[in-house]
Amino acid sequence: MTHHNPSPAATPVRAATFADGPDSMLLNPHVRPSRWRAERVRAALHPRVVIGVLGGIALAVVAVISALGAAVVCAAVLTAGIGAIIGWERAAGMLAEHGHAASAACRMERRRGEFFFRSRDFTGLGTAGAEVRVLIAGVDELHRSPARTWIDPGIPHEVHRIVWQALEFLDRTRAARSLADDLTADPAAAGLGAAARSSVAEIDRALDEVARHVHGCLVLTRAWETKLRHAELAARTDAVLAALPGSDVARCLPQAAEALPQTVFAYITAARDTVGAGEFPWEQPASSWPRPGRGGGAAR
Repeated sequence: MTHHNPSPAATPVRAATFADGPDSMLLNPHVRPSRWRAERVRAALHPRVVIGVLGGIALAVVAVISALGAAVVCAAVLTAGIGAIIGWERAAGMLAEHGHAASAACRMERRRGEFFFRSRDFTGLGTAGAEVRVLIAGVDELHRSPARTWIDPGIPHEVHRIVWQALEFLDRTRAARSLADDLTADPAAAGLGAAARSSVAEIDRALDEVARHVHGCLVLTRAWETKLRHAELAARTDAVLAALPGSDVARCLPQAAEALPQTVFAYITAARDTVGAGEFPWEQPASSWPRPGRGGGAAR
């Protein structure tokens, strides 16, 4: 039975920081939600956190009983509060922060594939390592795709399950790959080496087929996303254009403005005649207009 991955994120792919740098990881689809909750509680109840919280509480109780003063009580409560915050942050960052020293690796990293597979777990497995990154990215994209709401909700989980199983198969080829290399170096075991290489190649081909089918799913969802974006843009365009004035109003507006200069001209010329201000420049003969002289100056 396949169990959904823990909230809050819908995608089973996480970006995380490890001792060797950032990496992406695919969560194990068979880990029950109750176990994820237990792991969060375990991360929150780290011994240093518990000691800090209990120590702060104990100090606050002693300070109250012994009347050591408000400052000591506040310091004790603050210590307990800081411990609680650290515990909460450890639980929240349980999957994202793995930058531990090699001697202090968390329990989630002790056995590869128990909780997750990292992309970098498959680096030394030839071209299959690059295929793994493509598969993990494909699972992530399918879970995040807006097209997900339009397809059977079980499909992304099924893709997750199949990809996880393919990674498990690939992970099990490590010993066979090493054996094939050893047998190849021994001429007397050439037949055995060929058999080992053939078995590994079969797993690699299966992985390639899975990647091809996952890519087919993404091609379809991407095409539907394009349709959704076009429909959204079309609806937005219709709404914006519907709010614009109609073409009749747009034509009437210039017509209404056309008579304004004539009306203003009539008032201005009437005012000029009333006060005897003389003609405007455009009413004077062209011969009386200033002409540019040599060197750009006015003619004298």
